[in-house]
Amino acid sequence: MQNANTILSMLNQKSQNDEHYVFQRIYRNLYNREFYVNAYARIQSKEGNMTEGVDNRTIDGFKYEMIDTLIEKLKTEQYYPKPVRRTYIPKKNGKTRPLGIPCFEDKLLQEVIRQLLESIYEPIFSDNSHGFRPDRSCHTALCQIKNTMRGANWVIEGDITGCFDNIDHTILLNILSQKIEDGRFIELIRRFLKAGYLEFKQMHRSLSGCPQGGIISPILSNIYLNEFDRYMDEIINKNTKGKKRRSNPEYQRLRGKRYTAIKKGNLEEIKRLTKEIQSIPSLDPMDSNFTRVKYVRYADDFVIEVIGSKEMAESIKEDVATFLKEKLNLELNQEKTLITNLGNEKANFLGYEFTKAHCNTKMGKDKQGNRKRSVNGQIQLLVPHKVISQKIREFTQYGESCVFKPRLKLPVLDIINEYNAEIRGLYNYYCLATNVSQRLYKFKYYHYFSMLHTIARKENISVKKVIKKYGIDVPVKDGTGTRRIVGVKYHTKKGEKTMTYFNDRIVKKDFPEAKVYDSFGYDISFNSQLITRLNANKCELCGSTENIEVHHVRKLKDIKDKYKKRGRHIPNWVLIMSKMNRKTLIVCKDCHWDIHGGK
Repeated sequence: MQNANTILSMLNQKSQNDEHYVFQRIYRNLYNREFYVNAYARIQSKEGNMTEGVDNRTIDGFKYEMIDTLIEKLKTEQYYPKPVRRTYIPKKNGKTRPLGIPCFEDKLLQEVIRQLLESIYEPIFSDNSHGFRPDRSCHTALCQIKNTMRGANWVIEGDITGCFDNIDHTILLNILSQKIEDGRFIELIRRFLKAGYLEFKQMHRSLSGCPQGGIISPILSNIYLNEFDRYMDEIINKNTKGKKRRSNPEYQRLRGKRYTAIKKGNLEEIKRLTKEIQSIPSLDPMDSNFTRVKYVRYADDFVIEVIGSKEMAESIKEDVATFLKEKLNLELNQEKTLITNLGNEKANFLGYEFTKAHCNTKMGKDKQGNRKRSVNGQIQLLVPHKVISQKIREFTQYGESCVFKPRLKLPVLDIINEYNAEIRGLYNYYCLATNVSQRLYKFKYYHYFSMLHTIARKENISVKKVIKKYGIDVPVKDGTGTRRIVGVKYHTKKGEKTMTYFNDRIVKKDFPEAKVYDSFGYDISFNSQLITRLNANKCELCGSTENIEVHHVRKLKDIKDKYKKRGRHIPNWVLIMSKMNRKTLIVCKDCHWDIHGGK
């Protein structure tokens, strides 16, 4: 059979060269064993694979025979996905989100289907779509807003009611059939959609929606909402009028008066008129012959920015609601879908606030060297005040620092590491915001002292003694001296290292550092060593070459700590995994039974 990556490349190229190309005989690629090996290598490191599905099995015990059995079922079209096990995860607003956990065999097949669908559809997806796509993220969506929506007057903050739970299966399968003429492949996807879910030991049918938690759900939702993206392209073309705004008559009148004052040498009049000219726009903001519409979507969240009148924004909102209802059977939440005036208010998208900047005094130069106001009309991304206030409340109570009790059981090194992960994660997400320094330095103050109180409570000493015991002098970034900050020195194979509380400069970034991806958006740094070890067909404990499978653990550290806390001798298999620093171990069936039997 052909190499899996070669097949994906061919599918991708055909779709790229001809947007209307119809694919056939896709189902036969599911017989290719290499697809499943690659799929296993890509998903094996995720902790969710150690969560049991409805068959009470996990990724632990994977072996090549599982792939062969799966392919035989597909050849005879006897493969039926199992229901997902439904659980609920908390949302920021206090509500819960349903999550469907497939069994591992279904995950493996879904990853193969995802690869095929992504290679076909990725070239024809809209540039305005950013969710669940290679080389795209929340940050790329926010950067598009910042870079392309300058001068917008109105913003429509879109909210679709229960988008993923209300995707119409019939409409989705019809959309897939337009691009893929393969009945068996479409039928397999239909079986995944109709597999149902198990909740409180009771089976429920799936009448609509893509279960959140499934590997193919993101790509299927993007295929579904790509119809909306294409409709928005029509809206954009329809409402694009004029090449440039007309001049503001008042601005031109004042310029004429200033020119006269210059000729007369009246300095006071020149200063007064210059200040007045800089306070009004040079172009007519109400020019009805110049209109623009911009659109950005991330998953089911979208914003539409309008350069035009409020009536135009309201009309677009109504058109969008009608299209979603009639064509995609989705409901636009009229209460949460707001029309915001960017000149006076702030809009919200993906946890950021954004507004239109105004500065009549900051001057720059255009390409011709003429002085101009360089800031007016630019979009500014901001960290919302309520986000930081809510985060700070997690660390303070009645004016005193709170202690997260679960952390008291951790070593000081791990406590510092967890606090660092929290503030670094917050900074990495909000690094695009203009006010990130102002907001996060305030958060950092409370966060740091929360860590000090946690260590003090753990060791039953005062905060002052914590600083004296663990304080480390580190150089200030500007090179003006040193400052004392709490940290720990620890030993590794490469020598002594130091970990201190987060000490990086908090500054605004134009764009965060991107990960490296291959042509289909997969992280090329994924661990292919596991497949090499598996292909060696040798037990890493006893050397046997029969009945080889893979032993998986959720976290290697948890396994070591379990034996240490119980005061038990750490077994040989744990020492071998620790030495390799891997969460997997290639073992024979007998050794695997002994591991789980505690022998």
